[in-house]
Amino acid sequence: MAASGVSFSNIAPRPTNSLRLVNPPTIQPIAAPVQQRPPAAAMLGQLTANGLPLPPAPSNLPHHPPVQADNADANLMPFYDVLEAIMPPTSLQITNLTQRAQEQHCVFYLTLQQVNQVTMNRYINDSTNRIEYPVQVQLRCLKIQPGPQSDVFPTGVSCRVNKQPVTLPAVIPTNKPNAEPQRPGRPINLTPLCRLSPKTPNLLQMGYNYDSTASYCVQICLVRALTPVDLIDRIRDRGIRAADFTRTMIREKLSPSDCELAVTELVASLKCPLGKMRMSTPMRSEACSHVQCFDAYSYLAMNAKKPVWKCPFCDQPSPYGQLYIDAYFQEVLSSPTSSELERLQFLPDGSWSAAVDRDSADHPAADSGAAAKSTASDPSAASASATAAAGSETQNGRAAAATVNHFDLTESDDELTDGDGAAVAAAATPAAAANAVASPSNAQEPQQPQPPPPAPAAPRPSEPIVISLDSSDDDNN
Repeated sequence: MAASGVSFSNIAPRPTNSLRLVNPPTIQPIAAPVQQRPPAAAMLGQLTANGLPLPPAPSNLPHHPPVQADNADANLMPFYDVLEAIMPPTSLQITNLTQRAQEQHCVFYLTLQQVNQVTMNRYINDSTNRIEYPVQVQLRCLKIQPGPQSDVFPTGVSCRVNKQPVTLPAVIPTNKPNAEPQRPGRPINLTPLCRLSPKTPNLLQMGYNYDSTASYCVQICLVRALTPVDLIDRIRDRGIRAADFTRTMIREKLSPSDCELAVTELVASLKCPLGKMRMSTPMRSEACSHVQCFDAYSYLAMNAKKPVWKCPFCDQPSPYGQLYIDAYFQEVLSSPTSSELERLQFLPDGSWSAAVDRDSADHPAADSGAAAKSTASDPSAASASATAAAGSETQNGRAAAATVNHFDLTESDDELTDGDGAAVAAAATPAAAANAVASPSNAQEPQQPQPPPPAPAAPRPSEPIVISLDSSDDDNN
């Protein structure tokens, strides 16, 4: 290369900064155009029977939503204590987009401890000859909403456990047009249909209709059933309402007031309106303003079959959390003087006595018997009422003996009352009329009460008359 006379020393070096940009532009990524996802009805080109679009894909629904069953609210079912969850809340998904009727299968297992709890507590009921399960495998159907939820079934619901049908609550009839029948929401006992083995799975098949306004889920729990006696014991543990509370209510109701509608008489019954029997545990709700109580066992047993939770007297909501036992009525029921009483009459001072029927006001004997049973706060009041009743009976007897009935023969039969029929019959006899006409001086004297006519003798059975040919005419007459 040196021989050719070419030299590289005369070549200028290439500048390194010749390609550098002073202010390079910032490069931003181009956003892809947002495409609206067509509804399922547009993708499939179909609509439901009622004209609504089909639901979205099942993947959009939660599989285990954070739903909590409400067990504390007394308006629902306070007859169960939840021990543990067997299957968490599982949403009922839309499995078939082309049909309104849907179906979903769920599989759940029982642990060895759960199986032992169920089997060790069961027994045979002697009256029904059936196996009873105090510890139950319970199914609850809930809405997917935040907060504690009550039991509610979707429309068209059906249930099977291990391919055996489950008995659901009866459908509530409705008169509304185009209204789908609903079932009352309540827990369902699945224990008789479950396989009580920790190694064998249990299959739950739920059938339901698609609802565009709500989503539902199912939950399976292990619960302990409570009887009305257990609930009464829990109410008693909360505390019994003092007798002074009811006594104050009585004083306030019977106190004189300026109101036109003042209470002058306050009566209560010792029989429960539900069972028509004498109360054993008197109970009332905090929402009630009346003094009358109802029997605790009858009220709880009725709500165990049909949860209404309303007072049988005032029809006010009376949930389990607002019930309390009345100590005032407990004292009345335990008193020996009230063992034969059915109705009470409260006094303005807060005490009580036997209620006197209005029909027995004209019968002193009945009044004296009621006064003998009356029990006021002071024992002397009972003796005073009995003495007064005896005195009134004596005065009524003397007044009855001194009463003289006067009758006018000129009066017609229509003007005479039915109560004087016996005396009218006695005065209307021919002998009495003749004496009244023959001796006018006797009309000035007070007439003596005539004794009632003797009662007609009972007709005797007719006897056959034997006529002999030898008898004379006098004998035949």
